[in-house]
Amino acid sequence: MNNTKLLKRVEASLKWKKSNAYCAKSLNIDLETYLKLKKELVSKSSNQVTYTQSVNLEKGESRIECITSKNPKTPEEIIKLLNIDTEVWKLSQYWNKQQNDKWLVSALVTQIKKTEETLLEDLLKNYNPSYKPLTRLKKEKNNLEDICAVLSIQDIHFGKIENDNITEEYTEAVVNLITKTDKIYNIDKLYYVIGGDILNVDTFLGTTTSGTPIGQYPMAYDMYKQAFDALFNSIRYMSEYANELHVVYIPGNHDRLSSYHLAHALSKAIREENIYWHVEYDERKVFTCGDNFFAFEHGDTNTKNSLMIYATENSAAWGITKYRTLYTGHYHKKKTIEYITEDESTGFTLKILPSLSKTDYYHYHNKFVGNKRAAIIDIHSYDEGKIAEFIYNAI
Repeated sequence: MNNTKLLKRVEASLKWKKSNAYCAKSLNIDLETYLKLKKELVSKSSNQVTYTQSVNLEKGESRIECITSKNPKTPEEIIKLLNIDTEVWKLSQYWNKQQNDKWLVSALVTQIKKTEETLLEDLLKNYNPSYKPLTRLKKEKNNLEDICAVLSIQDIHFGKIENDNITEEYTEAVVNLITKTDKIYNIDKLYYVIGGDILNVDTFLGTTTSGTPIGQYPMAYDMYKQAFDALFNSIRYMSEYANELHVVYIPGNHDRLSSYHLAHALSKAIREENIYWHVEYDERKVFTCGDNFFAFEHGDTNTKNSLMIYATENSAAWGITKYRTLYTGHYHKKKTIEYITEDESTGFTLKILPSLSKTDYYHYHNKFVGNKRAAIIDIHSYDEGKIAEFIYNAI
């Protein structure tokens, strides 16, 4: 009889509750051999550890127990014995109880709550978007006029309403406005404004930058991913139609910090040669295109003195241009104000753009309702100022 089979028979005899001599005689082996094999089995059994675990998902707690021949005396020994994953669980309590020649070891562990920083770190570590350089489809259209276009879709408020279809509407608006423009004009330069309350909240606790609590909302990182994917695809789409795409970041009052992170990440993720990134943190930005002066801000601060501010801060650009427009958002409605000086050609236009965002409870409660949801692209001639606009109206 081989040793393995004999060892199994000795193991089975341990359940007989008979004397060692009786068991040895029944197995047809001498008593000395039986005692040696029995000792081997008992020693092997004593080194085995049996675990039980119960988890309370609502409380984020878990109780782990094991029976062992050893008596652990330090938290480090407990953690090692119970195989506690210290990246997920924190040892809160433990106790040992002797049972004959064994020890019952019990421990209470609590789930480690990840901070906003660690969640963002995990998100960035695991986020790996596929990237393929675009093959430009745009062809020179010699019979069409070269123009500068301004597309500022501020106040998207990703995450504002649960199960909202804002991503689909936003994408549809971009495609609609760009294709309309491309049929009639050659888009030489396109200024695309991002930010300006692109996200509905700025903190992990669901508040705006100033601390105003917002109603129902998805987790901040889910909101970020939704916005990142939508802008990532739209920016690459626009770059196929414009000779130069200028992406201009403007912070909003809801998401000053988070929107900057979003714009900065996009500027590192997209590497098309015809895209120019203007994502530094400035609350006011100015560009010139031919005789046009384009100013961008969110519009949540006083705009009554804008003519003086922009003329003073950007005197060189102001002096060489004829047609000056300040584009803002914030109010979720379309409104145009023209400031005319003594000579009409030196005037200044404030254009408040509408929003695609839907009404949530906060706006309903404060009676901020009734504004048409829309997006607008303005068409500017290099030497004649604004010559057209196209509007996308959301249903």
